[in-house]
Amino acid sequence: MYRIIDGVLYEGKVSYDAWDVRTWEANGHREISASRPIIWEEHNAISSLAKGMLVEHVAELTDAEKEAVEAEKRERNLERAARRARTKCRRLIKAAQFNEMLTLTYRENQTDRALAKKHFKEWVRRMKKALGKFCYVAAPEPQARGAWHIHVATWKLPKMAEYQGVKIPAWRLGTEIWRDIVGENNGLCFVGGKDRHGRPRRARMGIAELAAYVSKYITKGYADAPAEVNRYSASDDLDPGNKSTYERVDAKSVRELTELLVRLGEGEAVVAYSLSKLQDRLWFCVEPRAGRLVLS
Repeated sequence: MYRIIDGVLYEGKVSYDAWDVRTWEANGHREISASRPIIWEEHNAISSLAKGMLVEHVAELTDAEKEAVEAEKRERNLERAARRARTKCRRLIKAAQFNEMLTLTYRENQTDRALAKKHFKEWVRRMKKALGKFCYVAAPEPQARGAWHIHVATWKLPKMAEYQGVKIPAWRLGTEIWRDIVGENNGLCFVGGKDRHGRPRRARMGIAELAAYVSKYITKGYADAPAEVNRYSASDDLDPGNKSTYERVDAKSVRELTELLVRLGEGEAVVAYSLSKLQDRLWFCVEPRAGRLVLS
């Protein structure tokens, strides 16, 4: 790969002797990502005439070719933005230690994104009023039929809550408020969320799994959302945790790198793991519990 910077051509070569490692941590949760570094060196072997030819080649592209290049660039930028949003959403959930998931659904085939956002904003306002404090991270998702539903990560609800002057079980609170907004029997608030078959989840998820579950819906429909629309929403006072630290680690193989990086304390476990097909990017997540491994 090549770059021209201030008229100087640089060649980038992947180093297979080292890894760039970034580590993020909050409340005992660690996310570690590693990628092969690219070493950029001035390319002296190419003549100034060849440099000029490279620049001229770009200038001589047809309008259709230029548009194709720009479209590919926009797609790459969109993918990067989606990954950044997904990472921030996931880390907000972990830093806040949210341990409950709610899923808001419509019975009607409600396909209006703006209306769903309006309904959700009012639902959050009323939840805060009923509970005193209600913090969340939420991601919308269109169902196969087109209707919106919204995944909400929050803290475990109390056993009882007061709504309209009456004490009710807190697991009913979300549905009561949601139906007051969207219409009687027009929706539900599932406590614990739903599985991929649409069935209520029975087993409580760990924080890392909950964060992965909610944040994945950000990238799922990222390209289809209008550019000015937020792909997720969160309480204003949430802290995303510490900034990532960076280091370069000398290691040739993935196995050697993993042996250097995976240092688990008492009660910690690797709960999520992914490795690129080319084995040049590695990511894993550590949580302070003995949990099942989640492949990302």
